[in-house]
Amino acid sequence: MDQSANSTLRDKMNIRLLNKNNEMEAINKFMPFPVTASELPGHTYCAVVKDEIVAIAALRLMEGEICYIDSMATNQNFESTIRHEALDCLTKTILDLAKNLGFKKIFATTKEDCIIERAKRHGFQLSKQKIILKEIEQ
Repeated sequence: MDQSANSTLRDKMNIRLLNKNNEMEAINKFMPFPVTASELPGHTYCAVVKDEIVAIAALRLMEGEICYIDSMATNQNFESTIRHEALDCLTKTILDLAKNLGFKKIFATTKEDCIIERAKRHGFQLSKQKIILKEIEQ
């Protein structure tokens, strides 16, 4: 896609904080697994075109000088060029926010090669570490 087409997409897209009171049903239609409002960080942003959410991404604050990109997902009802532009805009928004909040490092986890390639374009480096996870039973 040429630069002018990207600019046109960007002009039609609105990046804003997710309204957790009214938009959970809409995002759960395209999230890989259902989430509740309390599970999403306070800094959860959405990319919107014509009043419909294209994608979401969140900044999860951690202790120290490190933070985490969380809950990145796209609405498959939009064509891929719009979804990709939405993710690029959201990534830039999250990176700018992390910098403004004084964080020194940011990380994300994914198994998707396309997300890894996008992250590299934004200056991320691929780590060789594997992530382990355990649910804590209550």
